Amino acid sequence: MNYIAYTQYLDTFKKLLEKEGFRLDGFQETIANIRNSQDLKYTVKPIKLVMRGKFPKRLSHIGVKALELEFDMNVNGNFQDAVSGKDPFSSYVLNIVMYGLDDTNMLYNAMHLDRHDGSASGNSVHPYYHFHFGGNKLTAQVENYGQILILDSPRLMYHPMDFILAVDFIVSNFVPESWNNLRKDSNYISILQKAQKLFIEPYFKSLANFFDKSPSLWNHQELYPQLV
Repeated sequence: MNYIAYTQYLDTFKKLLEKEGFRLDGFQETIANIRNSQDLKYTVKPIKLVMRGKFPKRLSHIGVKALELEFDMNVNGNFQDAVSGKDPFSSYVLNIVMYGLDDTNMLYNAMHLDRHDGSASGNSVHPYYHFHFGGNKLTAQVENYGQILILDSPRLMYHPMDFILAVDFIVSNFVPESWNNLRKDSNYISILQKAQKLFIEPYFKSLANFFDKSPSLWNHQELYPQLV
């Protein structure tokens, strides 16, 4: 795959999401930026989704209504590294913020997937790609602890995701009705398979190589610090 084909997949993916009712204002500009830079350097401005149905379950507050989710991305990487099976990103952040409303408060929860910058992290476990609950997007919104939808906050290792994989992750977890509809479209499945092969397969191959004592293009200790 080359970057031209990748931007074509992004354009088709955008149309599939819009067909399902999602608004991706400004994302055409993101696709154009990727096409112009010929690389994995792009910003996705905040995209808002209405979380329909009864998801997510087991919220810490009773009577939550008007639940919405907003996400944005900022990534800097090398497309050829992705094609070669190397770590594709030099910097990466995916922010996910959830907004709710009960009888008295606006409620917030936030998580982010980011890439560790390699600086010292003390004694804490710091996988290079990890989900972290809370963080800057939460503290910027919350004025008192009664507004927080509570979740535990470890750094959970996870594979890197481009826009395609990030949207599939969010929709599958928070808008499952739309996810089920999208997965009925063969174009959606085909695009997802290509993104998984580009960004997920090398990640897990590198971890498997650790157990096989095989050479790897990724540093397993950075991906999974607990491996010994």
